[in-house]
Amino acid sequence: MLLIGGLFISSVLWADEIPDSLKTEWKDYWTLKGRAYVHVSQGAQFNWAKEGESVFSTLTKTQVDAQYKKDKQIWDNQIKWNYGFLYVGLPKEERLDYRKSDDYFELNSSFGHQATGSFYYNGLFNFKTQFFRGYNYPDKEKTITNFLSPAYVIFSLGMNYKPNDNLKIMLSPLTSKSTIVAKEGDGKHQVDGTKYGLKEGERILREIGAYLTFYHKVKLYTDVDMENNLTLFSNYEYKPENVDVELKSDINFKVNKYIKAIVSLHFIYDDDVSIPINEFDDNGEYKGTRNTVGLQFQEKVMIGVGIDF
Repeated sequence: MLLIGGLFISSVLWADEIPDSLKTEWKDYWTLKGRAYVHVSQGAQFNWAKEGESVFSTLTKTQVDAQYKKDKQIWDNQIKWNYGFLYVGLPKEERLDYRKSDDYFELNSSFGHQATGSFYYNGLFNFKTQFFRGYNYPDKEKTITNFLSPAYVIFSLGMNYKPNDNLKIMLSPLTSKSTIVAKEGDGKHQVDGTKYGLKEGERILREIGAYLTFYHKVKLYTDVDMENNLTLFSNYEYKPENVDVELKSDINFKVNKYIKAIVSLHFIYDDDVSIPINEFDDNGEYKGTRNTVGLQFQEKVMIGVGIDF
C-alpha cells in the first residue's frame, strides 16, 4: 500500500511538472474514448423435481480507442478484450462444470500520412490472441488454445481511405502475416500447431500476401447503431484463391444511460485452421472428435450494464 501511495504521489507531482506545450499537444491532438460492458446471468435449483441445472455465467467486453491527429498525420490505436465463462452445477456437487465461453484479445495500431483528400499512405499492425486455456468441451483432457497459442501478427503497408471515423477501407498489397503457436508439442496443456496450419515441430507460420480491411459504423435508429469489421487476406505463395475471411458485426442498443444490449456475430473462414467436431453415438454418448475445415460462427445476445467514456 505504501508503494502504491508513493507511486500515486510521484505521478501527481510529475504531472505538475509536465510542460504546458505537452499538455496542449495532448488536449489538442489526442482523442481518447472507450466502452465497457458486463453481462451476468444466474439460476439456482435445489431439490428440483423437474429437469434443469443450476448455472452462473458472465461476459465482459472492453474496448479503448486512442487517436492522434495533427496536420496530415493520423495515428489510430485500439485495444479489445472479451472474456466470458459459465458454471453449471453447484459448488458442493461433483458435477460442477466450468467452461470458458469467450476469450478474445486484439490490439490495432494504424499510422497514416495524408496523400490527397481522404486517402492516406498507411501502415498497420494487428495482434490477436487469447489469455487462458481453452478446450473442445466436453473433452477437457486436451488443450486446444492457450496464451499465444495461437496468436496472429500482421504488418501491412498500403493505402487507406478514411473520409471520417465511421468509414475506413485499407488495401495493402504488401502484408506479412504470422501465425504463432508458442506451446506446440506433446502434453496435456500444449497446443497442436498443425491444427493452425503449422508443420509438425514448427512454432511460427509466415505468409506474405494482400490484405483488405473494411470498417463501417452506421446509426440505425436513435439509440441503435451497427458496427461491421471485415478483413480479407490472400497468401501470394500458397493457394491465393483461398482467401482468409473474418467478419465481426455488432448491433448496439442503448436502453438507458447504463443498460445496454448487444447482438454480436462473428464469422471466420481460414483453410489453415482445423475445426474440432464432436461426434456422438445413437444414444447421445460422446465418441470423440474429428477435425475438418469450414466456416466458423459465433453468436451472442447480451443485456447488461455498460458505460461509454
